[in-house]
Amino acid sequence: MIESEKKYSNKDYRRLGDRIRQNPHHIADDDLLMLQSLRLSYKEPLSTIFKSVEKTAHKVDNNCICTYRVKRIESIISKLLRFPEMQVNRAEDIAGCRCIMSSVEKVYELYDRIMRNKDKLPFVIKGTIHDYIQHPKPSGYRSIHINAVLIDGDNRRIEIQLRALEHHNWATLVEITDLLFDTKLKEHGKEASNDLFEFHRLLSIPDEEIKKKQKYFIAETVIKYNYIETIGEVFARNYLDVRSRWNGLKLQRYPFFLVSTGSDGVPEFMGFMKFEEAESAYFNEFINNDENRNIVLTHLQEASFTKISIAYSNYFLTFNNAIINVLLYLSEAVVSAYRQHRVGLFKRYYHYFLSLLTFWIQKQMLEQDSFKKDRIAMNSLRIKTEWTNSIKHGVNVLSQITVNMHKKLKFDPLHVAPYIAMKRKQQEFRERYEEQQQQNADRQ
Repeated sequence: MIESEKKYSNKDYRRLGDRIRQNPHHIADDDLLMLQSLRLSYKEPLSTIFKSVEKTAHKVDNNCICTYRVKRIESIISKLLRFPEMQVNRAEDIAGCRCIMSSVEKVYELYDRIMRNKDKLPFVIKGTIHDYIQHPKPSGYRSIHINAVLIDGDNRRIEIQLRALEHHNWATLVEITDLLFDTKLKEHGKEASNDLFEFHRLLSIPDEEIKKKQKYFIAETVIKYNYIETIGEVFARNYLDVRSRWNGLKLQRYPFFLVSTGSDGVPEFMGFMKFEEAESAYFNEFINNDENRNIVLTHLQEASFTKISIAYSNYFLTFNNAIINVLLYLSEAVVSAYRQHRVGLFKRYYHYFLSLLTFWIQKQMLEQDSFKKDRIAMNSLRIKTEWTNSIKHGVNVLSQITVNMHKKLKFDPLHVAPYIAMKRKQQEFRERYEEQQQQNADRQ
């Protein structure tokens, strides 16, 4: 157990930062203990500020998701190396809470309520408020950042993030890319991977502002990295196992959850009825976190597996709504190439789209088969309904994108060559689909 009450001076922390920067790959045990002590010291201000912000957020949006976390040791070290002048105990984001709202409008409603009632809150706002929704970062990141400290004189800053679910989905997709493609876009931006950085930046732009050339770039990047299938394989592998464990633990009845994930990408989670119980478990996991797992405490009202896995796709690795935008842009690149009579490009994009369609159908069939065999789901109306709706949503989204795309691929005397190519690809797709159906029937 770490003695979190031990006091360190500013000079102690300045020397700690110097030692870490001088030899970041061989940090002394005493320095690691000092970092852990610093992290633990944020418990009281983080708890107080989180409870206040979470209460306000749920008054604004019953579907909001509120979380808190303390930065991992390796993340603190990384930031010390990126910012040579930063003193570790004065970092503004060692501990933070986040409110994920259902829309941008709800984000600003919560922000306005905090600002109107700031004299009644147990914290005061310090420094500059950063509105990255109105003024996104170059990467495409969007959120509102507020720094707060307790009124009682504790100078530890807690970062409050307010973001819309669509912006959260984008941010978690960046983290998933970093994990599965071994990049560090979140930390190093373009230096990590110029094309994947640009790919994610374009995904952050509103659809009406995306140009044809940019849609082509998205399509090319998806094909180059086999992006959707690579992520989809991990999602499919995790999905059924994680959902089964969630249902088995009957976590739908809890409002507070502790979620953690390590380098293996396999999430662990626990449910709690009371915040105090969840907080105690969080810091117990926190203290004994030898594997340096990423741990988050979250609060959801009317929890469901679909809701928490979408909001925490970077932990659960089961689904991310931002993938739908990738598919949509790929379908629009298909249409653009067809209309511009770029036969080679059209065949390339259309073939890849159909291969993704085949891949997606396979995963949907596996999920439906598992759903029918899951006794817990079959015996619980709530779980059965929620899972059924999730399956229907997945089928409907893909079907809608496919149907809308084909409506735009009409025969035109000027488009004979791409039209013939399309018909050939469709025939190949039907033959593959029928073959898969027969193989599934033979296995049963």
